Amino acid sequence: MTPCVLLLDELDALGKRRGNPLDVGELDRIVIALMQELEHSKPLGLIIGTSNLPRHLDDALWRRFDLTLLFRTPTSHTLHGFAKRIGARRGITLSKNVLSRATRARSFADAEAIVIAEARRQVLRDV
Repeated sequence: MTPCVLLLDELDALGKRRGNPLDVGELDRIVIALMQELEHSKPLGLIIGTSNLPRHLDDALWRRFDLTLLFRTPTSHTLHGFAKRIGARRGITLSKNVLSRATRARSFADAEAIVIAEARRQVLRDV
């Protein structure tokens, strides 16, 4: 076996709560098979599951993981500082409008995209 990191992104798609009367039963079998694989595997690496919908995950599946990390949505204050740092690293000055948009972003990735778009705009303006 080769050491590896197995990332199960959007784990809620495979590990939904069992017992939903609207499901045909196939999903329950998939969840059970996934849990059995996790329980019987002896990985030489790390298994990571990600989900934006943790309430939809089966309770028994949660128990197959040793550690749970919760990443909260960043606050406007945190996003403001983050956007300023990204702008400074790119050597650009952010207008109040751009900073305001970045501060209202839903995530660090969205705030960074706003700053990068402004950096591109400033570079193209100077060309």
